Amino acid sequence: RICTCTTGEYGRIGSNNLIERLCRYLQEEEDTIAYPIPVGGSNGLGTWGYIEGVNEIMHQIRGDKNEEGDDLTLDHVLLATGSGGTAAGITLGMALSHGTVAEQQQKQKAPKIHAVGVCDNPDYFYNEVSKIANEMGFTLPTSSSCTTLEELIHNHLIVHQGKGLGYARSTTEELNFCTQFAIETGIVLDPVYSGKALYHFVTTVLEEDPEAFRDSNVLFWHTGGALGMYEKSEELMTHIGEVSSVKRLDVYHTEKKKGGGTSG
Repeated sequence: RICTCTTGEYGRIGSNNLIERLCRYLQEEEDTIAYPIPVGGSNGLGTWGYIEGVNEIMHQIRGDKNEEGDDLTLDHVLLATGSGGTAAGITLGMALSHGTVAEQQQKQKAPKIHAVGVCDNPDYFYNEVSKIANEMGFTLPTSSSCTTLEELIHNHLIVHQGKGLGYARSTTEELNFCTQFAIETGIVLDPVYSGKALYHFVTTVLEEDPEAFRDSNVLFWHTGGALGMYEKSEELMTHIGEVSSVKRLDVYHTEKKKGGGTSG
């Protein structure tokens, strides 16, 4: 069953309150156990999905070799963050998978996580990651070299301010970047999350400290965001039309046939 709300209800009541109301209704009126997962999967329950994603990545690269024949390792992981869940799960997952939470368990150096914020500010995301980790029941072992959870997070995670004009607002440069990237790689970036994050990383983070990434393996974690394409479709088509012969298919367009009929 899908329960919907209007945009007005969403704005007036708020996402988390709507979820709480629905869960309370299901529990009280239908005697159903409800498991709330908010926008972005950003709570203690939803973040386990991102940790499982890290587990999948580590299995995928296991046994892969670099050009020198050594085991492939990740030095940096880049992702977009808008509510903190992805950043929390990947940061904690990478720390756990590399054994860097407990000092004597360390297997190898964990990659540095670069979360590009598409809204709010870095302090907000550091606080959200800590809050989510606490909600998950994440605790530091006595053998950890870190004295607080916040210290562990700051050791593994760097949050970059990359919101530009603001959430879901794009500059011409960002849209051009998404367009050119799609043409050259075949990979589509949405302008709200992944596109904005990669644009900021390439044009700002790399430019400010290129030596920090030289000869490194950087993984860009594409978080989807296809729905963000719809609002920007006209702007994107303007840019694509300047560099490509791609045309938008209008499935509602009709043509009159010679006999007076129409075809869709």
